[in-house]
Amino acid sequence: MIGLYALVQKEFAKDLIFQIDDEAVTLSIKGVLIARTNKNIHNFSFFELDGQQFVLSIQMKGFTIYIGIESDEEFDEDAYPELIRALIEHLLPSISLLITEADRKYRGKADLLLDDNMNPNMKEFFYELLLKHKQGKNPYEQTEIA
Repeated sequence: MIGLYALVQKEFAKDLIFQIDDEAVTLSIKGVLIARTNKNIHNFSFFELDGQQFVLSIQMKGFTIYIGIESDEEFDEDAYPELIRALIEHLLPSISLLITEADRKYRGKADLLLDDNMNPNMKEFFYELLLKHKQGKNPYEQTEIA
């Protein structure tokens, strides 16, 4: 488990600068949560917590990695596709490395691997996810019939 913490510190505890809509945007990774799932599918989700905070969720090889990100400015909704594409392209090698390492050594259900001065909203979101995963509950609340 200590190896996963060290890996996350090395790979994720940083600020990222992207060019979005011809403007430099600084994104800070504030949190990383790993959760084991019983599904071996590849998927991603995006959760907006407020105009400057969001969580990117990547699911692959029986794990879901949640990455909490804080921006130095608010985004227009039109910028999200470009932003998410840039984030996934940049973070996918680190996510793949984390999942490969977790697949070999991690036996838990879920753990918060990085908590870098998260805003209270983000901290609440992450700890609710953590509890749901540890209790074996569905982490997503469906409020409407699909």
